[in-house]
Amino acid sequence: MPEPVETAPAPATEASMLGRFVALFTPVFVVAAGWFAGLVAQIVPGAHLDETQLTTFMIAAMTAALGSGWKWLQGWQQHERLVAEGKATPLKPATPK
Repeated sequence: MPEPVETAPAPATEASMLGRFVALFTPVFVVAAGWFAGLVAQIVPGAHLDETQLTTFMIAAMTAALGSGWKWLQGWQQHERLVAEGKATPLKPATPK
């Protein structure tokens, strides 16, 4: 009778879709941040912004939203690298097929 062969455990991989959702929806939130900044600038009493100042305010809000999404995605890539190296546990482990 042949002896059972022990196989090495499969390396842990991340199966969470969170990174894909953030990458997909970051542009949507960037545009929404610009729109919201324009809305706030018009609603706030005493905030008299000319067209150039309003555009600058909207671009600042959009840049902040884009920077936040970018920084989150960098951290997510670091997490995926650590999972692949076995130094971190995946948030949602991949199911073996």
